[in-house]
This record gives sequence, structure tokens and C-alpha cells, in this order.
Amino acid sequence: MSPTSDLAERLRVAWERRGELHDSTRTAYRLFHGYEEGCPGLSVDRLGDALVLTHLPEHEGRLSEVVDVLAAEFSPRYVVSKLRRGRGEPKLIQGEEIPSELEVREGSLRFLVEPLARRNPGLYLDAFPARRWLLENSQDRRVLNLFAFTGSLGIAAAVGGARGVIHVELQKRQVRRIQRNLALNDLHVDGRDLVREDLYAYLRRALRKEASFDGVVLDPPPQVPNRPPGAGQDYGTLARLAGPLLSPGGWLLCFFHRRDKPRSEYEQEVLEASPAPLEILWRGTSGVDFPEANVESKLRFTAFARRA
Repeated sequence: MSPTSDLAERLRVAWERRGELHDSTRTAYRLFHGYEEGCPGLSVDRLGDALVLTHLPEHEGRLSEVVDVLAAEFSPRYVVSKLRRGRGEPKLIQGEEIPSELEVREGSLRFLVEPLARRNPGLYLDAFPARRWLLENSQDRRVLNLFAFTGSLGIAAAVGGARGVIHVELQKRQVRRIQRNLALNDLHVDGRDLVREDLYAYLRRALRKEASFDGVVLDPPPQVPNRPPGAGQDYGTLARLAGPLLSPGGWLLCFFHRRDKPRSEYEQEVLEASPAPLEILWRGTSGVDFPEANVESKLRFTAFARRA
């Protein structure tokens, strides 16, 4: 079997593996996860009417085959080619005049994404199971969304019935994107609920004011700009600052991105560092569209509950 036909077969198998997603109300998910599905360095994401092919330079000559195979199952209006790790400018290779933003759906949730973004388009697809958990576990809670990015996690909590959500995000551009996503979901937000500030400063100020929340979301990037290596996943510091803000029965939802330590070590770090007594409430990982034989290679989530 030639390499070309082998890739075609792997794409078809990947499509069938995601059968439950194709007919769902989700319009944003990974169609092909090359590292596990037979073509390392190539991934294909659906973003509404667009296919985004993220790849290494050596896969450039195989993109037309990818599009041909998937077009038999899904007819994208746009196809974008993007080099991995933000190298070079993404290119529209099929379709005309693609909008700077497209709307995608996850059931009752709506988000705006940027298909031509050099890196993340504004929605982490592998975090879908955590957004679903937030929808189901935020009723009547006051939630603090840290490292808010474009607000998707806090919006999931709000749509799930939270009585208030504060988003903390340092970048001005992302705060504007949070505002657009809130409006798209018909969510009114007071300006005081959008905080543009370094989250470490915000947490220390919240502690001085003895603030209290029924839920705190910690989704730090693997590396925080302008901080030492690994600072983005310094769960000892984050747990010491965020733990005391939890009301009795409140939860702390943590995202573990880095693969340098197993989930169990990150969890122990949180449990030992938090001044408030915590216990593990729920564990999750990225979904069926991100298959990984080694669970420690997946995005992992753990929710901790503060004991009364």
C-alpha cells in the first residue's frame, strides 16, 4: 500500500471514530489527530464551515489528499493551511474571502474563532469535556475564571446557571474577545466582571478583601509570558492563593497541560499547597477527538471540592 493510500485510509478511520460528533450540535472538534492516528505533525480541525490543517513543512504536498478524502464526508466552505508552532502566515487554500471570525457551536454554547490565527483560534477544542462539566456543575454558584483567555470556560459556567462569573485576563485583546463571546451567548456582564489584571495580583488582592467564590477555574498556559520556565503550571503557588477563596463545598477546577509530571503529582501538589482542605471531586481528559494511548499525553482536568 502506498503512503498516499495509507494516509487516506487513516483519515477515513479517524472520521468513523468520531461518528458521534458528526451528527451532533458540535461544529468545532478535531477530525484528525496525527500523532496518535498515524501521521505525526499533521492535525485537522473543523471550525464551523472551515477545515484548518496544521502541519509540518514536509506534509505540504499531502494537503490536497487530506482535503479530497474529507470532502467526501464533509464539504467545507473554507480550507486553511497552517504551519505548526506559528511559523509563517496561515493560508486560505480553498474558498474565497474567509471572515476574520467564524461562529462555532457546542450545543447551547456559541463561540467566535479566528481561522487564520497563527496559533490557537480562540477555543481550545480539547477542553470540551471541561466546558460540559462546567455547564452541569455551576448552577447558582459564583465563579472565578482565571487565565480567562477568550472566556469559554466562564461562559460555560454562566450558561450553566452560575449567578455570577468574574473573568480575569491580562491581555486587552482577549478581554474584547470575551465581551464578544458573552454577547454571542446573550449574556449580560457588568464591567466589573471583566478584570484586566495580572492574576497573581488579583488573587492577592482578593485574599486581602476576604473574597469568596463557589467555583474557581485554573487553566494556566504551559508557559506564562515574561515568567520563568514552568511558571504557568506552578500549582503550588496557585493553590495557595486560590484555595482560601473557596467557600465550603466550592470547587477548584484545574487544567494540567504539561507532560513533565503525571496528573497524580500535580494533584498532590494542589492538595498539599492549598490552605483550605480539599478532596478530589472529578477527573476528566480531552475527548474522543483527541485519542492518545497514554492518558498522560492528553489534556487532564481535576476538580477539587473544599471540605466543609
